[in-house]
Amino acid sequence: MIVPFDVESTLAAGLSALEGERFTEAADAFARVQQEMPQEIAVALMVANAWHLSGDAVAEREALLHTYRASIDDADDASVYQLGAALLDAGAPTEARRCFERVVRHRPKDPAALGALAGATRAEGDPHKAWPIMQRAMALTSKQPALLLTAAQIRHALGDLTRARYWLDRAEAIRPEHSPTRLQRALTSLLGGPTAAGWADFEHRGLPTPPSTGASPWHGEPLTGQTILVTSEQGQGDNFQFIRFVSNLVARGAKRVVVECHPGALSLFIASGFDAVPKGQASVTDWYVPMLSLPYRLDIGADIAGARVPYLHAGVRLAPNSAGQRRLGLVWQGNPAFLATTLRDFDQTLLPQLLSLPEIEWVSLQYGATYTADHHRLKKPEMLSNWLDTARMLASLDGVVTVDTGIAHLAGGMGIPTFILLPFTPDWRWSLGTETTLWYPSARLIRQRAPRDWASTIAPLLAALHSAFA
Repeated sequence: MIVPFDVESTLAAGLSALEGERFTEAADAFARVQQEMPQEIAVALMVANAWHLSGDAVAEREALLHTYRASIDDADDASVYQLGAALLDAGAPTEARRCFERVVRHRPKDPAALGALAGATRAEGDPHKAWPIMQRAMALTSKQPALLLTAAQIRHALGDLTRARYWLDRAEAIRPEHSPTRLQRALTSLLGGPTAAGWADFEHRGLPTPPSTGASPWHGEPLTGQTILVTSEQGQGDNFQFIRFVSNLVARGAKRVVVECHPGALSLFIASGFDAVPKGQASVTDWYVPMLSLPYRLDIGADIAGARVPYLHAGVRLAPNSAGQRRLGLVWQGNPAFLATTLRDFDQTLLPQLLSLPEIEWVSLQYGATYTADHHRLKKPEMLSNWLDTARMLASLDGVVTVDTGIAHLAGGMGIPTFILLPFTPDWRWSLGTETTLWYPSARLIRQRAPRDWASTIAPLLAALHSAFA
């Protein structure tokens, strides 16, 4: 006998699991309801929220996309707006834009809907198209701080940092000490180059949970004879980038500096000379400091210590080829959980132009992504989750070509020739308009000439490769 699916009891079980912070269990329960009611946007939002709380950004996005495909044509405007906002937050800007377009068609004089449409269009990688939409919203009202913040984000994406700051000033005049606005100010400031003010505003990013060891937060107090824990946060690339500042704590006289890290990076950090422990197994120390807070709390300002590279080591360094075919690592796609993955990932249709270069042997450094086209020149070694093994693989290469991922920071921190492919408006750490970066002296930055124009990076990349290895 087929037992009818009980929606109410399954929802109740999911809510109970959510209340008990069993987030994966809650997501599974809500997902069963979603399978029965795929057009119910409210259910999709429940599934997505549970996956978000569990830390699974990819599952969160897929839950929303599942209902987007089933319901956008029939749902009411308010529900479609909610779905669009959730899709945008989950890193699906194209579908979010289509949701907001649907709403704007029905409510063309709604400044919030127009602002949301402009924000999604910007996130999709088209700030030039987003700005006129933003102007329509601002013509209806110019005193909503959320709209002013979106305006600043669009000018930022256009590389217009002066006007971005203007709109941020207006937003803050209405809504002072608003953390998302202060964080955007940090990103805009740091995109122009590292400064003390930029690092101060960067403290509004949302700090990680303090360790349960009883350590006090460190804000620059004397460290002579003291111990301090540097807590891990954000992505692995961020930790590869900021671990350079640990040496500054030692220079301050700290008796011991313990670095908390993702388990996969433990052996790499130990091989590089750091006193490292896995995340969640923090040692008892006098102080703790979030890793990305080090520039601010050390009062680093613009001195980001590029001259100290290399500071990450594989334990071995194989001599690169002195003649003949060069061996280069290749990364064209990053972690799919990253919110801006659609802007950061390289256009696979352009890969044959690289793989056909006769003087280069390409080695895929992709983890969890495949290149579907058959190409005998692309070697595909097994990629392991242990970063020390990855570092040893990098040490056997002449260089690396990569999008903005953890590999870029690992190779840069090892002092390996690294060619980083960047979108038109890159992440804050890469600044604007330069081919070099203070962070990694061995890196060369290859930038899009227009939003989402990966084809424009091919010629400068080939020229940079020729110059480096001729």
